[in-house]
Amino acid sequence: MDTIDRDTLSMLLETQDDGPCVSIFVPTHEVGPEAKQGSIRLKNLLSKVERKLDTMNLSAKQVDKLLRPVRELVDDTLFWKHQRNGLAMLLAPGTFHHFRLPIEVQEAAIVGHRFYMKPLLRLFSLSDLFYVLALSQQHIRLLQCTPHSVSRVELVDAPENIAEVLQYDDPQKQGQFHTKTAPAGPDGTRSAISYGHGDENYERHENLRRYFRAVDASVCKTLKNHGIPLVFAGVDYLFPIYLEVTKYTGLLENFLEGSPEAVRDKDLQRQVWPLVKPVFQQYREKDESRYHQLLGTGQASSNVEDIVFAARDGRIDTLFLAAETSLAGTIDHQTNTVEQNPDSEAAAEDLLEYAAVQTYLHKGTIHTVAPDEMPDGSHAAAIYRY
Repeated sequence: MDTIDRDTLSMLLETQDDGPCVSIFVPTHEVGPEAKQGSIRLKNLLSKVERKLDTMNLSAKQVDKLLRPVRELVDDTLFWKHQRNGLAMLLAPGTFHHFRLPIEVQEAAIVGHRFYMKPLLRLFSLSDLFYVLALSQQHIRLLQCTPHSVSRVELVDAPENIAEVLQYDDPQKQGQFHTKTAPAGPDGTRSAISYGHGDENYERHENLRRYFRAVDASVCKTLKNHGIPLVFAGVDYLFPIYLEVTKYTGLLENFLEGSPEAVRDKDLQRQVWPLVKPVFQQYREKDESRYHQLLGTGQASSNVEDIVFAARDGRIDTLFLAAETSLAGTIDHQTNTVEQNPDSEAAAEDLLEYAAVQTYLHKGTIHTVAPDEMPDGSHAAAIYRY
């Protein structure tokens, strides 16, 4: 399993208090010599988990049953050949989930009353996650990217290429379609084609529309049309046609021009980031301005206790979080009070993690930013819906 969405997150949170919850995070690599290190790291982390479980009131049989699904993967060569930037493994009695992650994670092995979700917070943030659709008539690639990572996303119900969409058409017309391209101008670039009913250009245009509608339906189904920025990468005369048919709400009007077929995933991610970065900056600056305007009206706050319960109750519209920052504490849901325990390893919650997860579950926006760029220099800041 690779996708962690709201439904998955809700299911994981419901696992609380059903027994010891084990959360294991392993740095992984897709290719190269480092790819072999994943199994070694996992084996060492399992030993760490076993030592923690030995201090609990569990029999050896219970521990073996709990950890068996992970132990079976330690030496699974095929499993380690298909990794991304990080691996999350979450276990509880009768429950085992693993996720190949598009983000880098630090080694961690946590045993507690609920799953440890903090390393996954960047997946819930809109601050740097984007997609690239590398599209030609022959190939389709969907990439999930951050400024520092890229991984392929398996498209749901996508056609292989345009030939699959047109396979029931007249073979002669289909052959003509594949052998022609848009005319090049004096500078060598290809411009969009003008089409009229009844001519061959119009038929080519309609064939491309049919193909792109099928691709776009797959993109929307795969990404669940959450509006996360998507950049089209392809030859210039194709983009206006895709723009005509798309229903994906996050498609940017800027696109990466040129055939993507011979371009590596990492190079596409690197070339697209400058197109996306201003969008994220604009989102954040707009929300920061709104935050400052609403301070003092009861619709914005940097008080952690207020933010925790506003997140729980679904009242947070936008949440700013200081990256790589924890704030330990305990939450009393009966009295609606929070006690911060910054020096306590026994604290039941990371308050910032709790606020982020609850905000995501209630479809709020999350910006994870550098601590020195936080509004008011706080650990967290929120804009409320009401």
